[in-house]
Amino acid sequence: MPLRPLDALRAALSPVTAAPTAELRAFRATLVGTLVTSVGLGLTLPFTFVYFHHVLGLPLPVVGVVVAAAAVLALGATAAGGAIADRVGLGRVAVLGLGLQAGGTVLLALAREPVAGTTGLAVQSMGNSLVWPSLNGLVTHQVPAERRSRAFAVRFGLVNVGIGAGSLVAAATVSVARPNSFHVVYLLDGATTAVFAVVLLLGLRGTAGWTAHAHRAGEVTRTGYRTVLRDGRFTAYLVVVLALAVFGSSQTEGPWAAFVALTPGGSARVVGLGFAANTAAIVVFQLPVERRTRGLRRSRLLVLCALSGAAAWVLTGIASLPGLPAPVAGTLLVVALGVFGVGETLLSPVINAVPNALAPDHLRGRYNALNSATYPVSKFIGPPLAGVLIGGGTPGSWVVVVTLGALAAAGGAVLLGRRLPPHVELPGR
Repeated sequence: MPLRPLDALRAALSPVTAAPTAELRAFRATLVGTLVTSVGLGLTLPFTFVYFHHVLGLPLPVVGVVVAAAAVLALGATAAGGAIADRVGLGRVAVLGLGLQAGGTVLLALAREPVAGTTGLAVQSMGNSLVWPSLNGLVTHQVPAERRSRAFAVRFGLVNVGIGAGSLVAAATVSVARPNSFHVVYLLDGATTAVFAVVLLLGLRGTAGWTAHAHRAGEVTRTGYRTVLRDGRFTAYLVVVLALAVFGSSQTEGPWAAFVALTPGGSARVVGLGFAANTAAIVVFQLPVERRTRGLRRSRLLVLCALSGAAAWVLTGIASLPGLPAPVAGTLLVVALGVFGVGETLLSPVINAVPNALAPDHLRGRYNALNSATYPVSKFIGPPLAGVLIGGGTPGSWVVVVTLGALAAAGGAVLLGRRLPPHVELPGR
């Protein structure tokens, strides 16, 4: 029987942060800050398009361009942040990113016209792109190798707990009829991000990873992204993770809802319940799944994640069959995103652990930056592809393509397992 979230969290923190070292105390501080800022993120995450359109007065097509432009800026900042982190330290870049993110969010809160809002979104996006790659790299310095998969899983679970809590509060308090309610939640989001920055500044300063890797006298090392991309094992991993994102997570953020709207049992209520099921699956099953799969090869977890995605798309396709009663179709659609959420719990212990196991210390920032870049890159590929398929007169072709894509990602993960060294594929053995 799965543990309740709070009980699971208490049970999880003990084995991850057992030894009272400075680095493990720093990781605990990171977890506290992660939970706080995730609540703030949940307050605003669903409302970017709504805020810019209904409060700041931008037409929806223009909002789409603004969001896409911010994503491009964030992608560039990710690459720059990786290089800077290798020069000055992961911890310093994480605090810098949180400062930018908090400042951008406050600008959004104070905006009364589109230019100020656009500026705030750009600054917020660039700051966010610096934070998570740096935090992922810091885990390597804070947690022993045999506990890192669990550490990443715990943090992923906390992010979803926080976002879920924040979203519930926002759903009960935010309304287009009260524009000031948007300003309030954006201010709270900025405040929680600033709290996280202070927590990291006080909790991480002086610990491993705060400053850059110190080279030994006479040591000659190659730097730059070209050196990272010469690592064939890492580039193979990037291809698999990008495929998982293109045919997985990028399809849940818009395309899935667009397809649901065309099904007999589809409605806004079903979409909302589907995302609630997704979050609930992650919160409830993340730690039990990590515990039960701890002895599996990491490539095997990637395979299972891809197969879970394929199963979710098959269920979605079945729900669209003509003649299916609307309640049955709606239930299948909700279950589909729940199944996808279980797949995400299989991915979270792996997606950041593999690059950090492969990365040398002096290139850790760049490895994590490229790993993080797969998500925004997937959003440039997945949703446009889905738009063509769903809007092309045969929406069922979308189900076929994303299912086959997920299965191809599973095959790629099998091949990846043959390339990963034993200490990466089977940590702790």
